[in-house]
Amino acid sequence: MDLQALLTISVANKVFANPKRIALLQQIQICGSISQGAKLAGMSYKTAWDSVKDMNIRLPEPVVHSEKGGKGGGGAKLTAFGERLLQMYALTDQMQDMVLAALQDQTIPMNNLLDVMAHLSLKTSARNQLSGTILSLDNSLTSTGSNHDDLNVCLQVELTNGLQLNAGITQSSCERLSLAVGKPILVLFKAPAVMLSNTKQPDQTLNQLPCVVQDIHSNTQTTEVSLALVGKYSLDNRTAQMIYASIDTRLANKLKLVVGGEYYAAFSASQTIVACMS
Repeated sequence: MDLQALLTISVANKVFANPKRIALLQQIQICGSISQGAKLAGMSYKTAWDSVKDMNIRLPEPVVHSEKGGKGGGGAKLTAFGERLLQMYALTDQMQDMVLAALQDQTIPMNNLLDVMAHLSLKTSARNQLSGTILSLDNSLTSTGSNHDDLNVCLQVELTNGLQLNAGITQSSCERLSLAVGKPILVLFKAPAVMLSNTKQPDQTLNQLPCVVQDIHSNTQTTEVSLALVGKYSLDNRTAQMIYASIDTRLANKLKLVVGGEYYAAFSASQTIVACMS
């Protein structure tokens, strides 16, 4: 489906900016003239002039600065606020496009904007990006299982599929990100940080998540494995959260990895990175 969303900004329930006015501002920015901008934007000079006048008086800061004609002729240019208005409109358009794309792709969760951005715009070297919500923040136990540590915090996170994991972060980063119980976050970690096993290990300092192998690619040295997490909540293959592991091929052969096989993906909380919206 070719879905489109049109952004309209209102002030006191009256339209301040819409696609036509934004197109006018874009043309004024290019040509430096309200009359020429009106022609390029496909509107009459009167409509363009009235639109600019209306936008200039509706907010404390004007969007266009114009000069009357003289020896060198008149002209117009966007103010700093007008330029930021165009930037904001372009960014909002991008976000709308991402949300519309997510609507049509059932593999993309839509619990919050962070979920959508993580799938469509956030690109990192860490292949694993798990979406969840903070359940607790605790500095009485660090990610390595040691006693009280004033410099580090252990986050308990519930993933969207109901599984829980721990993520390690410094106290200063926790404060800088304004982390709190209930805040949506992304937990990121690299594929080489993930270990695989047939059974759950006794090591309590590791996150150990049940999963099912979806895909395997190997060479003589390295095996890359794609795994779907087996959560508390019933999710089909299209919406399952994925974990990616990069392990030694000899270990992969020892584990007898097969597509459809059930394993545990283990990784340390100290290997995680936390991302969130401000």
